[in-house]
Amino acid sequence: MKYFTVLLFLSSFIVFIAGMIKPDIVLRFIKSPNRVHVFLFSSAIGILSIILMLLFVPDFGNANNNSTHTEQKQIENNGQSQDANTSNKEEETSIGKEVSVGHFSYTVNSINFRKSVGDEFIGETADGIYLLVNLSIKNTSNETRTLDGSCFYLTDANGVKFEYAINASTALDFSGHKTLFLKECQPRINTNGILIFEVPEKDVYYLHLAGNFWGTKSARIILK
Repeated sequence: MKYFTVLLFLSSFIVFIAGMIKPDIVLRFIKSPNRVHVFLFSSAIGILSIILMLLFVPDFGNANNNSTHTEQKQIENNGQSQDANTSNKEEETSIGKEVSVGHFSYTVNSINFRKSVGDEFIGETADGIYLLVNLSIKNTSNETRTLDGSCFYLTDANGVKFEYAINASTALDFSGHKTLFLKECQPRINTNGILIFEVPEKDVYYLHLAGNFWGTKSARIILK
């Protein structure tokens, strides 16, 4: 039935084209046919074929939906493959070793855990525990770069992600400690400071460092 309706639909075009050239070729059963008659007749055939296609070929719409679904699935799979390739390219190093990523070179000098930070005026106490990372950094580009929360984060051994603890960082700043959040790094100058994260317990964590705003280049440092 599917092929019949397709042929019927195509025949409406053939009838229309031939009839526009010589109406009496296709409308011999009408006395003195003209192009208007041809148009109405070919239109009727076309409409009939479409109705038959919708009634007797239910898979027609499903085929289009399945094709669209397949294309969307392929796009999703390609995106997942690209994400996997990006994560596989992440360089790994350890405390005390310098790593260059994008616009910066990084070295983790030491780490320590604290339950609270700040002083008697401005202080923060963790629900879990704070992990403080003493980090040296150098802007290797030729222009000023600003560090923000998109430049670094932690993960544990299961891949659970921990963002930068901004409130704890503020408490550290006001108590006289040098932090790196929103630090403006001038070209070719070394600096160091503290990154602070709240984690559930003392354990081994990975510090992920990005070399640019989009995070397309990154490295991770095992903190142990």
